[in-house]
Amino acid sequence: MKIFADKNILALESHFSPYGELHFFDGRKVKREDLVDADALLVRSVTEVNESLLAGTAIRFVGTATSGIDHVDTTYLSDVGIHFRDAKGCNANAVVDYCFTALAYAELHRGFSLKDSRVGIVGGGAVGGLLAAKLKKLGVELRCYDPFLAEEMGEKSAYCSFEEALNCDVVSLHVPLTTDGPYPTLELLGASELATLKKNAVLINACRGGVVDESALKQLLSEREDIISVFDVWLDEPGIDSSLAELVDIATPHIAGYSAEAKSNATKMLARAFEKYLGLEVTVEERDAALRPITLQCAANSLSPWKTLLTALPLDRLSEQFKQALREGGGAETFDVFRKELLHRREFENTLLKKDAFSGSQRELLSALGFSFEED
Repeated sequence: MKIFADKNILALESHFSPYGELHFFDGRKVKREDLVDADALLVRSVTEVNESLLAGTAIRFVGTATSGIDHVDTTYLSDVGIHFRDAKGCNANAVVDYCFTALAYAELHRGFSLKDSRVGIVGGGAVGGLLAAKLKKLGVELRCYDPFLAEEMGEKSAYCSFEEALNCDVVSLHVPLTTDGPYPTLELLGASELATLKKNAVLINACRGGVVDESALKQLLSEREDIISVFDVWLDEPGIDSSLAELVDIATPHIAGYSAEAKSNATKMLARAFEKYLGLEVTVEERDAALRPITLQCAANSLSPWKTLLTALPLDRLSEQFKQALREGGGAETFDVFRKELLHRREFENTLLKKDAFSGSQRELLSALGFSFEED
């Protein structure tokens, strides 16, 4: 069996080499003629998987090492009998870490206060649900909009309307990019929705480019300096609108879900799905020995909880570096270079802090976000 895979998917050899002959490709450059002899295909979000890529190949299994699947024509795969599996939920912790770090930036640089705010979450799936759970631990008031989950729950639903979610101090987006069905998300936030954002609102988009109308967003940000905007996803990635990136407070190249743990989770999920597809006994998951917890070095009493987040994940520095690269004419290659450099980022849940560097209340906050403490 020949397994063709994106060369940037983590730990493929250890998980897939027992089941076939591995061949690697550049996810942005792969073409149909490269896959003629392939039996299975493993991709990331940078590869469009559709009839033009797969027609005439022997591929019967497609896996994507991502939560989002808008780059995959699942209808076509189903119609031609190709088995498909995603890695939904693999990066939920990483994205939630990113969102809290975005709020840490707002706390430290824009006068925002999370404890005095109401958070609106649009999309209550793996990421939105986890974000909501951690906010509840912190005692933060929140509203969550998810029409699909609301319909499932019926009268017992605790979900709010879209308008209620937008009428919050923080609006964090966690939906797939869809163009059909009862609740399409393409340009879910257009000019009229953006205009309703509260004064000094924080707007976070760490799901998919296209969920926010970028033209309308540029207009909004040119008129309202009070909006605190954090954007990780863009239309036409990797060739993004650099003028929009310049306008937002924090601009990053689709790295919210990038972490060593998320990448490891994704590969494991695909490997287990592939074993099931082959009719093999599914391997029992083992903890990745290479992902032992790390200690974040800081002197006693040198960091506040919010500074700790920006030390663990320096979004402010990453954003400025990314913007500077775009100013200097960096395009698609710059986008991918930045992403690759963050493949070894560690999540809060695998980061240890020195116990005596924080007060009891500070430790409670950081523990709720996933950090652990080691004795000195």
